[in-house]
Amino acid sequence: MQILILLGCARTLSVLFEAVKIPAIVGEILAGILLGPTLLGRVSPSLQLWLFPVDQIQSTMLETVSWLGVFFLLLSSGFHVDIRTAIRSGRAAMLIGIVGVLFPILIGYPVFSTFDPIYWGDKANALSFALFLSVACSITAISVVARTLDDLEISKTPKGSLALSSCAINDIFGWFLFTLVISLVTPHTLSTVELIGSIIGIIGFVVLSSTFGAKLLSTALKRVEATSLTQPAAAQTLIISLGLLCGAITQWLGIHAILGFFLAGTIAGSAKGVSDDLRNSVSDTLHAIFVPLFFATLGLKIDFLAGMVLWPTVIFCTVAILGKFVGAWLGARLGKQSQQTSILMGVTFIPGGAMEIVVATLALELQLIGQAIFVAIVFAALASSILAGPLIGIQKRRMRLVHRNDN
Repeated sequence: MQILILLGCARTLSVLFEAVKIPAIVGEILAGILLGPTLLGRVSPSLQLWLFPVDQIQSTMLETVSWLGVFFLLLSSGFHVDIRTAIRSGRAAMLIGIVGVLFPILIGYPVFSTFDPIYWGDKANALSFALFLSVACSITAISVVARTLDDLEISKTPKGSLALSSCAINDIFGWFLFTLVISLVTPHTLSTVELIGSIIGIIGFVVLSSTFGAKLLSTALKRVEATSLTQPAAAQTLIISLGLLCGAITQWLGIHAILGFFLAGTIAGSAKGVSDDLRNSVSDTLHAIFVPLFFATLGLKIDFLAGMVLWPTVIFCTVAILGKFVGAWLGARLGKQSQQTSILMGVTFIPGGAMEIVVATLALELQLIGQAIFVAIVFAALASSILAGPLIGIQKRRMRLVHRNDN
Protein backbone atom coordinates (compact mmCIF):
# COMPACT_ATOMS: atom_id res chain seq x y z
CA MET A 1 0.00 0.00 0.00
CA GLN A 2 2.84 2.40 0.82
CA ILE A 3 4.54 1.80 -2.53
CA LEU A 4 1.23 2.02 -4.40
CA ILE A 5 0.38 5.41 -2.91
CA LEU A 6 3.90 6.85 -3.09
CA LEU A 7 4.54 5.72 -6.65
CA GLY A 8 1.11 6.81 -7.87
CA CYS A 9 1.40 10.30 -6.38
CA ALA A 10 5.05 10.74 -7.40
CA ARG A 11 4.51 9.75 -11.01
CA THR A 12 1.30 11.79 -11.34
CA LEU A 13 2.89 14.96 -9.98
CA SER A 14 6.11 14.47 -11.97
CA VAL A 15 4.15 14.23 -15.23
CA LEU A 16 2.15 17.36 -14.37
CA PHE A 17 5.30 19.32 -13.54
CA GLU A 18 7.11 18.17 -16.68
CA ALA A 19 4.14 19.37 -18.73
CA VAL A 20 4.91 22.93 -17.59
CA LYS A 21 8.71 22.53 -18.06
CA ILE A 22 9.53 21.98 -14.37
CA PRO A 23 11.86 19.04 -13.60
CA ALA A 24 10.09 15.83 -12.64
CA ILE A 25 12.11 15.60 -9.43
CA VAL A 26 10.13 18.53 -8.01
CA GLY A 27 6.86 16.63 -8.32
CA GLU A 28 8.39 13.42 -6.95
CA ILE A 29 9.69 15.15 -3.81
CA LEU A 30 6.46 17.11 -3.44
CA ALA A 31 4.56 13.81 -3.33
CA GLY A 32 6.54 12.77 -0.26
CA ILE A 33 6.10 16.18 1.35
CA LEU A 34 2.33 15.98 0.86
CA LEU A 35 2.14 12.44 2.30
CA GLY A 36 4.69 12.96 5.07
CA PRO A 37 4.76 14.88 8.34
CA THR A 38 4.97 18.23 6.53
CA LEU A 39 1.34 18.21 5.33
CA LEU A 40 -0.61 14.99 5.95
CA GLY A 41 1.00 14.64 9.36
CA ARG A 42 -0.37 18.06 10.27
CA VAL A 43 -3.82 17.69 8.71
CA SER A 44 -4.48 14.08 9.76
CA PRO A 45 -1.77 12.62 12.01
CA SER A 46 -3.70 9.38 12.57
CA LEU A 47 -4.06 8.72 8.82
CA GLN A 48 -0.40 9.52 8.19
CA LEU A 49 0.64 7.18 10.99
CA TRP A 50 -1.67 4.44 9.66
CA LEU A 51 -0.18 4.69 6.17
CA PHE A 52 3.43 4.92 7.38
CA PRO A 53 3.55 3.33 10.85
CA VAL A 54 6.57 3.58 13.13
CA ASP A 55 7.51 -0.04 12.61
CA GLN A 56 11.05 -1.37 12.09
CA ILE A 57 10.08 -4.01 9.51
CA GLN A 58 7.91 -1.61 7.49
CA SER A 59 10.51 1.16 7.49
CA THR A 60 13.33 -1.25 6.60
CA MET A 61 11.43 -2.61 3.60
CA LEU A 62 10.62 0.87 2.31
CA GLU A 63 14.19 2.04 2.98
CA THR A 64 15.54 -0.89 0.94
CA VAL A 65 13.41 0.04 -2.06
CA SER A 66 14.50 3.66 -1.61
CA TRP A 67 18.20 2.76 -1.68
CA LEU A 68 17.69 0.75 -4.85
CA GLY A 69 16.38 4.02 -6.27
CA VAL A 70 19.60 5.79 -5.20
CA PHE A 71 21.83 3.17 -6.81
CA PHE A 72 19.86 2.98 -10.04
CA LEU A 73 19.68 6.78 -10.24
CA LEU A 74 23.49 6.91 -10.18
CA LEU A 75 23.62 4.16 -12.80
CA SER A 76 21.29 5.98 -15.19
CA SER A 77 23.00 9.33 -14.55
CA GLY A 78 26.25 7.78 -15.72
CA PHE A 79 24.64 7.02 -19.10
CA HIS A 80 25.05 10.70 -19.97
CA VAL A 81 28.83 10.50 -19.50
CA ASP A 82 30.81 9.49 -22.59
CA ILE A 83 34.39 9.21 -21.36
CA ARG A 84 35.87 9.06 -24.88
CA THR A 85 34.10 12.24 -25.95
CA ALA A 86 35.10 13.98 -22.73
CA ILE A 87 38.77 13.10 -23.26
CA ARG A 88 38.67 14.17 -26.91
CA SER A 89 37.22 17.55 -25.88
CA GLY A 90 40.71 18.41 -24.70
CA ARG A 91 42.13 21.06 -22.42
CA ALA A 92 39.10 23.35 -22.26
CA ALA A 93 36.70 20.62 -21.06
CA MET A 94 39.25 19.37 -18.53
CA LEU A 95 39.76 22.85 -17.09
CA ILE A 96 36.04 23.64 -16.96
CA GLY A 97 35.20 20.31 -15.31
CA ILE A 98 38.01 20.33 -12.73
CA VAL A 99 37.97 24.04 -11.86
CA GLY A 100 34.17 23.81 -11.72
CA VAL A 101 34.58 21.32 -8.85
CA LEU A 102 37.56 22.85 -7.04
CA PHE A 103 36.37 26.47 -6.95
CA PRO A 104 33.13 25.82 -4.98
CA ILE A 105 35.13 23.66 -2.56
CA LEU A 106 37.76 26.38 -2.03
CA ILE A 107 35.20 29.10 -1.31
CA GLY A 108 32.75 26.80 0.46
CA TYR A 109 35.02 25.31 3.11
CA PRO A 110 35.83 28.58 4.94
CA VAL A 111 32.17 29.65 4.72
CA PHE A 112 30.74 26.38 6.05
CA SER A 113 33.39 26.27 8.78
CA THR A 114 31.61 29.23 10.40
CA PHE A 115 28.28 27.35 10.77
CA ASP A 116 27.06 26.83 14.32
CA PRO A 117 27.51 23.25 15.64
CA ILE A 118 23.72 23.01 16.09
CA TYR A 119 23.58 22.29 12.34
CA TRP A 120 26.04 19.39 12.56
CA GLY A 121 24.96 15.77 12.58
CA ASP A 122 25.52 13.67 15.69
CA LYS A 123 28.67 12.07 14.25
CA ALA A 124 30.12 15.17 12.58
CA ASN A 125 33.00 17.40 13.61
CA ALA A 126 34.19 20.76 12.31
CA LEU A 127 36.33 19.16 9.58
CA SER A 128 33.87 16.55 8.33
CA PHE A 129 30.88 18.92 8.33
CA ALA A 130 32.58 21.74 6.38
CA LEU A 131 34.40 19.35 4.04
CA PHE A 132 31.23 17.47 3.16
CA LEU A 133 29.19 20.63 2.47
CA SER A 134 31.93 22.18 0.33
CA VAL A 135 32.12 19.03 -1.82
CA ALA A 136 28.32 18.67 -1.93
CA CYS A 137 27.90 22.15 -3.38
CA SER A 138 30.36 21.39 -6.22
CA ILE A 139 28.46 18.51 -7.88
CA THR A 140 26.50 19.22 -11.06
CA ALA A 141 23.51 17.19 -12.26
CA ILE A 142 24.54 16.15 -15.77
CA SER A 143 21.13 14.55 -16.38
CA VAL A 144 19.44 17.95 -15.92
CA VAL A 145 22.02 19.61 -18.18
CA ALA A 146 21.63 16.97 -20.89
CA ARG A 147 17.83 17.21 -20.81
CA THR A 148 17.88 21.03 -20.91
CA LEU A 149 20.37 21.23 -23.79
CA ASP A 150 18.37 18.65 -25.72
CA ASP A 151 15.08 20.50 -25.14
CA LEU A 152 16.72 23.72 -26.38
CA GLU A 153 18.11 21.85 -29.42
CA ILE A 154 21.72 22.83 -28.77
CA SER A 155 23.11 19.55 -27.42
CA LYS A 156 24.64 18.73 -30.83
CA THR A 157 26.33 22.10 -31.31
CA PRO A 158 30.07 22.36 -30.51
CA LYS A 159 29.25 24.55 -27.49
CA GLY A 160 26.65 22.07 -26.28
CA SER A 161 29.09 19.18 -26.69
CA LEU A 162 31.72 21.14 -24.76
CA ALA A 163 29.22 21.75 -21.95
CA LEU A 164 28.27 18.06 -21.73
CA SER A 165 31.91 16.92 -21.85
CA SER A 166 32.81 19.40 -19.10
CA CYS A 167 29.89 18.21 -16.97
CA ALA A 168 31.00 14.62 -17.53
CA ILE A 169 34.48 15.43 -16.20
CA ASN A 170 32.88 17.37 -13.33
CA ASP A 171 30.74 14.38 -12.40
CA ILE A 172 33.58 11.84 -12.51
CA PHE A 173 35.95 14.05 -10.53
CA GLY A 174 33.25 15.33 -8.16
CA TRP A 175 31.81 11.91 -7.31
CA PHE A 176 35.29 10.51 -6.76
CA LEU A 177 36.07 13.35 -4.33
CA PHE A 178 32.74 12.94 -2.57
CA THR A 179 33.09 9.20 -2.00
CA LEU A 180 36.69 9.77 -0.92
CA VAL A 181 35.56 12.37 1.62
CA ILE A 182 32.88 10.00 2.93
CA SER A 183 35.49 7.27 3.41
CA LEU A 184 37.83 9.67 5.21
CA VAL A 185 35.31 11.22 7.59
CA THR A 186 33.31 8.08 8.40
CA PRO A 187 34.54 6.32 11.55
CA HIS A 188 36.41 3.12 10.70
CA THR A 189 39.18 0.91 12.00
CA LEU A 190 41.50 1.13 8.99
CA SER A 191 45.11 1.97 9.65
CA THR A 192 46.83 4.69 7.66
CA VAL A 193 48.50 2.10 5.44
CA GLU A 194 45.18 0.33 4.82
CA LEU A 195 43.48 3.62 4.02
CA ILE A 196 46.18 4.58 1.53
CA GLY A 197 45.89 1.13 -0.02
CA SER A 198 42.12 1.59 -0.33
CA ILE A 199 42.57 4.96 -2.05
CA ILE A 200 45.13 3.51 -4.48
CA GLY A 201 42.80 0.60 -5.16
CA ILE A 202 39.83 2.80 -6.02
CA ILE A 203 41.96 5.05 -8.25
CA GLY A 204 43.16 1.94 -10.06
CA PHE A 205 39.58 0.69 -10.44
CA VAL A 206 38.43 4.06 -11.82
CA VAL A 207 41.29 4.04 -14.36
CA LEU A 208 40.63 0.45 -15.41
CA SER A 209 36.90 1.07 -15.72
CA SER A 210 37.47 4.18 -17.83
CA THR A 211 40.05 2.45 -20.03
CA PHE A 212 38.74 -1.06 -20.60
CA GLY A 213 35.19 -1.10 -19.21
CA ALA A 214 33.40 0.04 -22.38
CA LYS A 215 35.21 -2.51 -24.57
CA LEU A 216 34.47 -5.36 -22.18
CA LEU A 217 30.79 -4.41 -21.95
CA SER A 218 30.48 -4.19 -25.75
CA THR A 219 32.03 -7.65 -26.09
CA ALA A 220 29.73 -9.09 -23.44
CA LEU A 221 26.68 -7.56 -25.13
CA LYS A 222 27.62 -9.17 -28.45
CA ARG A 223 27.80 -12.55 -26.72
CA VAL A 224 24.43 -12.00 -25.06
CA GLU A 225 22.79 -10.84 -28.30
CA ALA A 226 24.09 -13.98 -30.06
CA THR A 227 22.14 -16.21 -27.67
CA SER A 228 18.45 -17.14 -27.79
CA LEU A 229 17.68 -14.94 -24.79
CA THR A 230 14.87 -12.41 -25.17
CA GLN A 231 16.07 -8.95 -26.17
CA PRO A 232 16.39 -6.23 -24.95
CA ALA A 233 15.58 -7.81 -21.57
CA ALA A 234 18.82 -9.81 -21.49
CA ALA A 235 20.90 -6.73 -22.34
CA GLN A 236 19.09 -4.73 -19.65
CA THR A 237 19.88 -7.45 -17.11
CA LEU A 238 23.55 -7.30 -18.12
CA ILE A 239 23.74 -3.53 -17.55
CA ILE A 240 21.96 -3.75 -14.18
CA SER A 241 24.28 -6.60 -13.19
CA LEU A 242 27.29 -4.48 -14.16
CA GLY A 243 26.04 -1.78 -11.79
CA LEU A 244 25.66 -4.29 -8.96
CA LEU A 245 29.14 -5.72 -9.62
CA CYS A 246 30.86 -2.33 -9.72
CA GLY A 247 28.95 -1.23 -6.61
CA ALA A 248 30.10 -4.35 -4.77
CA ILE A 249 33.72 -3.76 -5.85
CA THR A 250 33.84 -0.11 -4.71
CA GLN A 251 32.16 -1.04 -1.43
CA TRP A 252 34.76 -3.79 -0.93
CA LEU A 253 37.54 -1.30 -1.70
CA GLY A 254 36.31 0.88 1.14
CA ILE A 255 34.49 3.51 -0.95
CA HIS A 256 30.70 3.74 -1.04
CA ALA A 257 28.81 1.62 -3.59
CA ILE A 258 27.27 4.70 -5.21
CA LEU A 259 30.58 5.40 -7.01
CA GLY A 260 30.53 1.89 -8.46
CA PHE A 261 27.02 2.32 -9.86
CA PHE A 262 27.99 5.68 -11.37
CA LEU A 263 31.13 4.16 -12.95
CA ALA A 264 29.00 1.33 -14.39
CA GLY A 265 26.74 3.97 -15.94
CA THR A 266 29.72 5.76 -17.50
CA ILE A 267 30.90 2.44 -18.94
CA ALA A 268 27.47 1.92 -20.53
CA GLY A 269 27.47 5.54 -21.70
CA SER A 270 30.83 5.10 -23.46
CA ALA A 271 30.35 1.59 -24.90
CA LYS A 272 29.83 1.50 -28.66
CA GLY A 273 27.83 -1.69 -28.34
CA VAL A 274 25.22 -0.02 -26.14
CA SER A 275 22.66 1.75 -28.32
CA ASP A 276 20.79 4.87 -27.30
CA ASP A 277 17.57 2.84 -27.41
CA LEU A 278 18.99 0.33 -24.93
CA ARG A 279 20.23 3.03 -22.57
CA ASN A 280 16.88 4.81 -22.81
CA SER A 281 14.93 1.62 -22.13
CA VAL A 282 16.96 0.92 -18.98
CA SER A 283 16.73 4.54 -17.84
CA ASP A 284 12.99 4.76 -18.52
CA THR A 285 12.32 1.60 -16.50
CA LEU A 286 14.37 2.80 -13.53
CA HIS A 287 12.82 6.29 -13.61
CA ALA A 288 9.33 4.82 -13.83
CA ILE A 289 9.64 2.79 -10.61
CA PHE A 290 12.69 3.05 -8.37
CA VAL A 291 13.81 6.67 -8.76
CA PRO A 292 10.38 8.25 -8.00
CA LEU A 293 10.08 6.07 -4.90
CA PHE A 294 13.45 7.28 -3.64
CA PHE A 295 12.55 10.95 -3.98
CA ALA A 296 9.04 10.45 -2.61
CA THR A 297 10.34 8.71 0.53
CA LEU A 298 12.51 11.75 1.32
CA GLY A 299 9.40 13.66 2.31
CA LEU A 300 8.45 10.94 4.80
CA LYS A 301 11.65 11.39 6.81
CA ILE A 302 11.56 15.10 7.59
CA ASP A 303 9.08 17.86 8.36
CA PHE A 304 10.24 20.38 5.76
CA LEU A 305 8.39 23.28 7.39
CA ALA A 306 9.92 22.66 10.81
CA GLY A 307 13.32 21.84 9.27
CA MET A 308 13.62 24.95 7.11
CA VAL A 309 16.04 27.52 8.57
CA LEU A 310 16.46 30.65 6.45
CA TRP A 311 20.12 31.63 6.71
CA PRO A 312 21.79 28.23 6.24
CA THR A 313 19.51 27.71 3.24
CA VAL A 314 20.36 31.10 1.71
CA ILE A 315 24.09 30.63 2.32
CA PHE A 316 24.21 27.13 0.85
CA CYS A 317 22.16 28.18 -2.21
CA THR A 318 24.46 31.14 -2.80
CA VAL A 319 27.69 29.18 -2.46
CA ALA A 320 26.43 26.24 -4.54
CA ILE A 321 24.94 28.26 -7.40
CA LEU A 322 27.47 31.09 -7.64
CA GLY A 323 30.41 28.80 -6.81
CA LYS A 324 29.67 26.42 -9.68
CA PHE A 325 28.88 29.27 -12.06
CA VAL A 326 32.11 31.15 -11.33
CA GLY A 327 34.16 27.94 -11.27
CA ALA A 328 32.97 26.82 -14.70
CA TRP A 329 33.28 30.37 -16.07
CA LEU A 330 36.84 30.62 -14.74
CA GLY A 331 37.74 27.21 -16.16
CA ALA A 332 36.41 28.23 -19.56
CA ARG A 333 38.40 31.48 -19.51
CA LEU A 334 41.55 29.56 -18.55
CA GLY A 335 40.73 27.27 -21.48
CA LYS A 336 40.76 30.33 -23.76
CA GLN A 337 37.03 30.34 -24.45
CA SER A 338 35.16 33.53 -25.31
CA GLN A 339 33.28 35.51 -22.68
CA GLN A 340 29.87 34.40 -23.98
CA THR A 341 30.92 30.74 -24.16
CA SER A 342 32.31 30.99 -20.63
CA ILE A 343 28.98 32.34 -19.38
CA LEU A 344 27.18 29.45 -21.10
CA MET A 345 29.49 26.98 -19.35
CA GLY A 346 28.78 28.73 -16.05
CA VAL A 347 24.99 28.50 -16.30
CA THR A 348 25.10 24.86 -17.43
CA PHE A 349 26.98 23.99 -14.24
CA ILE A 350 24.36 25.55 -11.95
CA PRO A 351 21.85 22.68 -11.46
CA GLY A 352 22.46 20.41 -8.49
CA GLY A 353 19.34 18.34 -9.14
CA ALA A 354 19.15 14.75 -8.04
CA MET A 355 22.89 14.51 -7.43
CA GLU A 356 22.95 17.05 -4.59
CA ILE A 357 19.93 15.36 -3.02
CA VAL A 358 21.63 11.96 -3.16
CA VAL A 359 24.73 13.24 -1.35
CA ALA A 360 22.51 14.99 1.21
CA THR A 361 20.60 11.77 1.83
CA LEU A 362 23.81 9.82 2.33
CA ALA A 363 25.18 12.48 4.71
CA LEU A 364 21.93 12.41 6.70
CA GLU A 365 22.15 8.62 6.97
CA LEU A 366 25.76 8.91 8.19
CA GLN A 367 24.69 11.66 10.64
CA LEU A 368 27.12 14.21 9.20
CA ILE A 369 24.38 16.83 8.84
CA GLY A 370 21.20 17.76 10.67
CA GLN A 371 17.71 18.22 9.28
CA ALA A 372 18.12 21.96 8.64
CA ILE A 373 21.12 21.40 6.36
CA PHE A 374 19.38 18.52 4.59
CA VAL A 375 16.40 20.76 3.82
CA ALA A 376 18.79 23.52 2.68
CA ILE A 377 20.53 21.19 0.21
CA VAL A 378 17.22 19.86 -1.15
CA PHE A 379 15.94 23.42 -1.62
CA ALA A 380 19.17 24.45 -3.39
CA ALA A 381 19.02 21.40 -5.65
CA LEU A 382 15.44 22.09 -6.70
CA ALA A 383 15.89 25.86 -7.09
CA SER A 384 19.04 25.51 -9.19
CA SER A 385 17.43 22.88 -11.44
CA ILE A 386 14.41 25.11 -12.05
CA LEU A 387 16.64 28.13 -12.77
CA ALA A 388 18.98 26.30 -15.14
CA GLY A 389 16.57 25.93 -18.07
CA PRO A 390 15.59 29.61 -18.40
CA LEU A 391 19.17 30.81 -17.85
CA ILE A 392 20.60 28.46 -20.49
CA GLY A 393 17.79 29.51 -22.84
CA ILE A 394 18.62 33.20 -22.34
CA GLN A 395 22.30 32.57 -23.04
CA LYS A 396 21.41 30.50 -26.10
CA ARG A 397 19.49 33.42 -27.54
CA ARG A 398 22.34 35.83 -26.75
CA MET A 399 24.78 33.57 -28.60
CA ARG A 400 22.26 32.73 -31.35
CA LEU A 401 23.10 29.03 -31.00
CA VAL A 402 21.24 26.67 -33.33
CA HIS A 403 21.69 23.01 -34.16
CA ARG A 404 23.55 23.68 -37.42
CA ASN A 405 25.53 26.70 -36.28
CA ASP A 406 28.38 27.49 -33.89
CA ASN A 407 28.22 31.27 -33.99
